[in-house]
Amino acid sequence: MRLSSVLCCLAVAAGSVLVAAPAHAAPAPVPGCGAVLTTDSRLTADLTCAAGDGVVLSPGVTLDLRGHTLRGPGSGTGVVLPPEGDVTVRNGTLAGWSAAIETRGLDDVVGGTATITRMTFTGNGRGVDATGRLGGTGKVHEISRSTFTDNGSGVGAVYGGAHVVRSTFTGNGTAVDVITGGVHLEDSRLQDNGTGVSCDESGCLAERTRFVGNDTAVNVRTFGMDVAGSTFERNGTAFWSFGVWGHSTVEGSTFVDNGTAVTLFTSNATLRDNVFRGNELGFTTDGGMPDFAATLVGNRFVRNVDAIVFEAPGTSLQDNVANHNERWGIYAPNAHDLGGNRAQGNGYEPQCVGVVCPGGGPVS
Repeated sequence: MRLSSVLCCLAVAAGSVLVAAPAHAAPAPVPGCGAVLTTDSRLTADLTCAAGDGVVLSPGVTLDLRGHTLRGPGSGTGVVLPPEGDVTVRNGTLAGWSAAIETRGLDDVVGGTATITRMTFTGNGRGVDATGRLGGTGKVHEISRSTFTDNGSGVGAVYGGAHVVRSTFTGNGTAVDVITGGVHLEDSRLQDNGTGVSCDESGCLAERTRFVGNDTAVNVRTFGMDVAGSTFERNGTAFWSFGVWGHSTVEGSTFVDNGTAVTLFTSNATLRDNVFRGNELGFTTDGGMPDFAATLVGNRFVRNVDAIVFEAPGTSLQDNVANHNERWGIYAPNAHDLGGNRAQGNGYEPQCVGVVCPGGGPVS
């Protein structure tokens, strides 16, 4: 009797454990062209779409390409994102689309985060279209460890923006193109593009980023752009600014072997603690007085063809060093001299024009 009771209790307990055991998760579905994905999905082989869009993601969905390519017909959108909710696209290639990734339904409320990681974008009109809604916020685009090659533009946005980390842009018409939005670049590389960053009426920031061999590395208008701890090498023009009534700050960066390192047209800017070496021209400006002004503080210009050359008023110089440049060291006849500037070993005399350098007065 006692044994029967014990066995009965054990059977009940065992039955309870079996009921509580979780069922095995079903494998993620494999999408086809034009599919609307409502659950996490994956590719098991390359997928080529002859017309229309690739796939449409619903809120909360992750698309894992698992190393495969979703290829388009040269039009349409590869992955369509919902206006609201978080989504993830990862681990594969999007090629041959008008826009590889973009959000639809921007007339509705727009929000959530699109996480895009370990992706390759090649041969698209635009890689990631981060456009948001006029007068409102856009979806947050977190892009990391991705590669953009031979696209019309890599990442672009109107009324939207993106945070790009540890990504590479090569051979694009424009790597990053933002109008009335914003972009934050970190630890990325922009090489051999027509334009690296085009920042128009936007808030743009580049930190610890390398710009190499672009026709124009940075083209900024209206609001300005901040650059910190970055490298500009072998670009036609490294930093080009026009009509910036906001303010740009470039600090702690290196400009090496560019055509022109920094050109300011009617722009407010501060250049602080940068190194200029081997450029055709280190710095020039048209001044833009009385509404625009630039300040150069603590920069070092060494072995350029020309270091600092401008004639317009409105620019202040302080604690800059220009040594061993082929022609001009500091030629700034209408500069505002804040003191501490030095120049020696430059090809043209006098070493300093417009500011007082040790060993002589200003020459104008």
